[in-house]
Amino acid sequence: MESSTLPVIDWEQALRVAGNQELLAQDLMKALIKTLPADAAEIKKLGEEQNYSELLKKVHKLHGALCYSGFSRLKSVVLLLETDLKNNIMVNLTSVLQKFDSEVGLLLEHYSRLQESRNSSPA
Repeated sequence: MESSTLPVIDWEQALRVAGNQELLAQDLMKALIKTLPADAAEIKKLGEEQNYSELLKKVHKLHGALCYSGFSRLKSVVLLLETDLKNNIMVNLTSVLQKFDSEVGLLLEHYSRLQESRNSSPA
């Protein structure tokens, strides 16, 4: 499935993987968002350095974490990146890394707006 057809944040998916526990789903999302900027920077650096073995390890770890979130679009791009690295398909690596970077930015923006709207809502 093309990643752009998926929601940036899929709350139903987040709840499903958290066993319908809303606080757990929120905590899992928050934990991933907290480390995502540093993880993305490391992935970008490893890609630029063409350190593919370490890049695959980092991407695999992020993909595992994304399986427990509702971040479907980013997960699909990370899965593509991981699959290409595992199969030694490097021809599209630059464009996939650019797509990854774009999706990270989009997710961080959406998540920030979601948190702002929750914080400004009357209790």
